[in-house]
Amino acid sequence: MAKPKKQITAAPKDIGEAVEQIEQPKMNWKVLGLIGLALAVIWVIAGILQPTIGYVGLIVAGVLTLVALGFLIWVWRLTRKSADIAAILKGATDKESRAAALEQLRARQSPGGKDALNAIAQAQLVAQEDPGAAIKILEAIDIDKAPALVQDDVRANLAMFYLMSGRARDARTLADEIRLDRQSQPRAKAMYAAVIAESFARTGDAEEARKLLETYDASDKAFGQVSGMLLRAQVYTYTATKKRGRARTAMEQLLEVDPNMVAAFVQKGTRPELSRLAKQVLAGAGALPKPKMRMR
Repeated sequence: MAKPKKQITAAPKDIGEAVEQIEQPKMNWKVLGLIGLALAVIWVIAGILQPTIGYVGLIVAGVLTLVALGFLIWVWRLTRKSADIAAILKGATDKESRAAALEQLRARQSPGGKDALNAIAQAQLVAQEDPGAAIKILEAIDIDKAPALVQDDVRANLAMFYLMSGRARDARTLADEIRLDRQSQPRAKAMYAAVIAESFARTGDAEEARKLLETYDASDKAFGQVSGMLLRAQVYTYTATKKRGRARTAMEQLLEVDPNMVAAFVQKGTRPELSRLAKQVLAGAGALPKPKMRMR
């Protein structure tokens, strides 16, 4: 029995499907434990040295403890804010709920749009219908003034929208600033890697892109929708490195993950080689009409 043919359009995947897989922000308890252990050691040393150096050691230990507590409170508040925003996004499953979620986010935005987390969420909501508006929202953020833990999120999301809009050079500028070691959540780190790799592949550093992508398994279920981004990056990378067989395999796997990401390669402005490959893969899935034979 023949497989049912896929319904494919060039439209991006609905945000409702994407937000269902949002990775809830979490406190890194391992790091917190190490901070607590370090403070305990400092207090013990200060106590041991107290007969020698007096109360200086205890004062230093106290100051360091206050600084650490301030940092932990700040991280906790940022994590809570991230969780609240993720909860709002998870309710945005259709056009009406997206509009409602967008209103909630706008109402919570700080004056001047300085809340980077809020801006990222707004951009994700409007991107489906107006990618240009999403770019403007993120471009308005002063990345250097955003919280350090959020700066790479802004860079990665803005670079992703640049790539989807054909602005690979602008994406590369941002990708060069992203550091994978600053991200502890696997799905977010894989998203960073996909954006970096695609940026590299489309700006002349395909070999570096290949090395990076080979450290991520796009079939890993833990990556959720990010698997599609990894496969898209593979398509660009293997095409640039002349590994056409692997590029086709990546395109076929991408078809299974998100057919609309394959359809996007057929749109105007795509490199002819990629457009041909996408058409072949889509035709094989029955998504493109076959030319009719003319009877003479």
